[in-house]
Amino acid sequence: MALSWRLGTVSGIPVRLHITMLLIPFLLYSKRSLESPLAFAVETGIVVLLFGSVLLHELGHALMARRFGVRTLDIVLTPIGGMARVIDMPSRPRHEIAIALAGPLVSLGIAGLGLVLGLAVSAAPFVPRAVDEGVVYLAGINLMLGVFNLVPALPMDGGRVLRGYLALKRDFLTATRMAARVGRIIAVAGFIAALLWLDSWSLAAIAVFVYLAAGGEERMALWREMQKQGSAGGPTQAGFPGVRTFVWTWPSQNGGPQRPSGWAEPGGALPDRREVIVVEGGKVEVISRKDPDGP
Repeated sequence: MALSWRLGTVSGIPVRLHITMLLIPFLLYSKRSLESPLAFAVETGIVVLLFGSVLLHELGHALMARRFGVRTLDIVLTPIGGMARVIDMPSRPRHEIAIALAGPLVSLGIAGLGLVLGLAVSAAPFVPRAVDEGVVYLAGINLMLGVFNLVPALPMDGGRVLRGYLALKRDFLTATRMAARVGRIIAVAGFIAALLWLDSWSLAAIAVFVYLAAGGEERMALWREMQKQGSAGGPTQAGFPGVRTFVWTWPSQNGGPQRPSGWAEPGGALPDRREVIVVEGGKVEVISRKDPDGP
């Protein structure tokens, strides 16, 4: 992934740190921490444990995915959470639900352990107050991480749980579209609330990201279904209501793309070298380009 550094591997999965994670220390360190060596050490420990909490959250996803035969490319740590990038998609809706729930459950488990540890630390008279506050803060962060990710807004974990539930009785593409629609509604509501009542630009930015990412999930689901149809004899218009596939063959005599060869026939196989353009509802989306011999 661009603008990220590889830190190492955990359970055979590469772990990368996105450059934006370097903002976390500047957001957490306070004036008091710079004046007190103990407070500085505690807040440094919180930063490290926060990185570790996000990593454990994503490892929960990745290890559960491995159990179902889904391979993980890497884990990328970012300020708004981690991202376990998978190579494959879960084959069954129940698998997607289990994979999506694994991360938040890990975070909630850490939060519970932190609260118990915080109560034990607060009862000990010899423990500095800064340590007590640090443990409680870490527990609160993990509680927020676990609960926030359960919001049913695709592509967040809760949205994937919703899609998996919908896919139990519907096809994957329809379930994705329904979950994405719910995610967009929540994103719009969150954006308005963040600006009008919460006065939080960071939450507003997350809402924008969720809204845009929902569209990406729809395109990925559409391409997955097209591949599935292609393996069974090619994508068909009948299989995708409102969707038509246009094929540009490559290369042409003058070195550029040829004129469109026409709408793909229902059940017809697409050529090996192609650019597939899907037209849906008047909106043109370039879904895939496969032209290894082209310029």
